[in-house]
This record gives sequence, structure tokens and C-alpha cells, in this order.
Amino acid sequence: MWSFQKNFAISILQKNKTKDLSVMDMNVIGLHIHELRNQCRFIEASVDILNQSMEKQASVGVFFALQNIMLGTNQISRTLWTPRKKGRDRAASLRQVLELPEKYPLNNESILSLVDHADETSDQWISQSKDQYILYDFIGDIATSSHKDVETRNIFRAFDTNTKIYTFLGTSFNLQALLKALADVSNRVNQIHIRLFPDQWKEAEEEKTEPAAKTTSAKKTTPKKAAAKKTTVKKAPAKKTGAKK
Repeated sequence: MWSFQKNFAISILQKNKTKDLSVMDMNVIGLHIHELRNQCRFIEASVDILNQSMEKQASVGVFFALQNIMLGTNQISRTLWTPRKKGRDRAASLRQVLELPEKYPLNNESILSLVDHADETSDQWISQSKDQYILYDFIGDIATSSHKDVETRNIFRAFDTNTKIYTFLGTSFNLQALLKALADVSNRVNQIHIRLFPDQWKEAEEEKTEPAAKTTSAKKTTPKKAAAKKTTVKKAPAKKTGAKK
């Protein structure tokens, strides 16, 4: 059962003059806010993986992280700026709660349609790039590489470490610009989430302080016990017995 603070519900009702939000509507909004926060956290974790993979020069990790970042971005984008007619009221209500405008970097056709008909999109790219110079799974500075003349539309997957541009199936995404927009959305989502689910944030803070307390107590010096003196038993010298002739 979802529970919400009354003052938040009242503020939403006051802002929404065209349509009253019922308690059920607030529950739905709460579910979406919670999932938006999850997606933001997943993206944050993926950015950590990306940085670690770049340091270790692990190409699989780099593209794994980039794919996760883009999938999470697609989820957030479609939740808040869905192109579907049936979802527009929901998206508009959430944007109103988060005070996000209609025109926004994440409201982008390339992001919104990123996973639509993925197999068909892949087939189309393969078809149009036939007999062309293509670039596949490249990480580095394209401008200074031997692939500098490749056309963007003929890049299957690449991450330009200089421009921070990720290209997939001929479509480029400015990663820094995306992460800046995502950070803004994440901040707005967290501000609402903490008011809707204060207990979760309280528990998270307690979990952070517990390890610190354990570390502090572990550092306390305990009096050392005096080492017990080792006692050695001296063997009595064996008596020499003369052999009788």
C-alpha cells in the first residue's frame, strides 16, 4: 500500500487546475516516480562501469555500460515524453509534477525510438551500408585514427573518447549533454521521491552510518595481553652406564 504525505498531494491539486488528481492518481504517480528514480540509479551505476572499463581498456565493459545508459535514457524519455497518444496524459502529469518542459534534450526522436523495431533497424543499416567503408565497435579518437573519413551513417557502434559521442547504427548521441539532462531529471525526481517515500531515504541514511560506526569501533585500541612466558622443560642429562666386560 502506497502512502503519501498530504501536503504534497495538496500542492499537486493546487497546481493542476485543469484536472483533479484523485488518490488513485497519486498512487500511479508515485509508482512512476519510484521507477524513474530506479532508472536514474541504474544509469549512475552504468556510468561508474563505463569509467572503470575505460581505465582498464575493457571494450566489452565500455559498450555494455553505454548500452545500459542509452536503454535507461530511452525508458525515462518515453515515460516523460511518450510519442504514444494513450500515454500523453500520463507523461504530461509527470512533467507537471517534476516541472519539466515539453521542449527538452531528452524529448528527442532518436532517443524515443532507440529500441523500436530493433531488428528492422539493424537490417536497414546493413542494407544501406553495403559496399561502404564501415566502422564497427571502435573506441578512441576517430579524427586522429585511420577511420577519420568514415561517414557517421556507416558507423555501427563507436565511442569517440575525444568528443564523448556515442554512435549506434548511424545515429550519434552526445553523451555529456545526455548525462547533464539526466542529472537534472534525477535531481527533480529525488526531490519528489523523498517527499513521497521518506522512510526509504531514512533507511538509506541509516545504512550509510552503520558501516561508519563499525569502522570507528574497530579502530579503538584494545589493551594488549602480556605474552605468556614460554617455559621449557630441561631434559636431565642421561647417566652414562659403563658396559661390563
